[in-house]
Amino acid sequence: MLSSEAEILYEFFQSDQLSGMIYVGFLHHWAPIMFGILSYICNSIFVYIVLKKTRSSFGAYKYMLMSFGIFDIMYSTVDMVVAMGSHSEGNTFCLFVSHGPFAEDPEMGFAALCVRCMFFSLSYGVLEVHFIYRYVALCRPQWIPAFADPKWITAMALGVMGQGIVWFCSVYFCMWSDDEMRSYLEVPFRRDYNADVYKVPILGSTYWGASTGLIARTSAGIVIISIISCWTIYFCIWIGWTIHSKLSVVEMSKTTKKMHRNLLKALAIQTFIPFAISYIPCVFAWTVPLIHVDSKSLNNYTAVIAVAAFPFIDPLAIILLLPDYRNAFFKIFAPCMLRPSKTNPETTAGESSKI
Repeated sequence: MLSSEAEILYEFFQSDQLSGMIYVGFLHHWAPIMFGILSYICNSIFVYIVLKKTRSSFGAYKYMLMSFGIFDIMYSTVDMVVAMGSHSEGNTFCLFVSHGPFAEDPEMGFAALCVRCMFFSLSYGVLEVHFIYRYVALCRPQWIPAFADPKWITAMALGVMGQGIVWFCSVYFCMWSDDEMRSYLEVPFRRDYNADVYKVPILGSTYWGASTGLIARTSAGIVIISIISCWTIYFCIWIGWTIHSKLSVVEMSKTTKKMHRNLLKALAIQTFIPFAISYIPCVFAWTVPLIHVDSKSLNNYTAVIAVAAFPFIDPLAIILLLPDYRNAFFKIFAPCMLRPSKTNPETTAGESSKI
């Protein structure tokens, strides 16, 4: 007499209805597409406003801002093309391609999934560049010309790419799925998605109750991407604390100090957005198997959809936090909300160069 689990596995192998295509749910299927379209619209508006409304005192930095908007569009494109799902159950966490052009080719789909993960790391790098500029503008204004110097621009671009490549390699060489890992996911994929896990492009990590080689290899990948994530957090906190400490002791006019404090608040908001909707859900997804918590397909809503929202929200934060961009945005879409502007010592041309 077969056990209930054995019966499920028997039906799994006998069924010819199973494939690599997975339909998780309406929200998971359409939310990345909706956020992608919104990202295209919002980032296109952002690039236009930066190009047309940036003061000359910003210099070459306006082109960096434009590059951030272009990156967010690329991020959304990859997110829509490589439809990603996530599942955590038992001893294994995994990411998989749920549908789309790569869903039924495990090898090509795995490579596409690694590229999708790389963009997650690249978003960290872009955030770090934001912080570097904020730090330089507020604490080391004499270094501002470096942002117009081709060699420093190249160095920052290579730094961002290097971090992305390290992330890509960590998942490509450490977190690929073998038959053993897939065997732990056979029943969950059959039960929750009616899918053959052996036909699905997948990567992940197995933490306990498996062979030493599998645990060591996949855990190494998790450790590497966790180090990158923790470094980003430390880097942003360190810069924020450095700016705050300098504001406490530096001698400057009340108006200038108020401007710097406002910029620090803006920096804090720009930090909170990606950490709240991107970093925290993803860390939750890949760590819960360590404490024997089965989040199962919940990851598809707490992590996958939240990550898809980031490139749409990111430019909105910058537009609404910078007065010139905010006024240009409302002038286009809500002119009735604009108030007659008066000369304000906090936003003079001289100090705007420090934004």
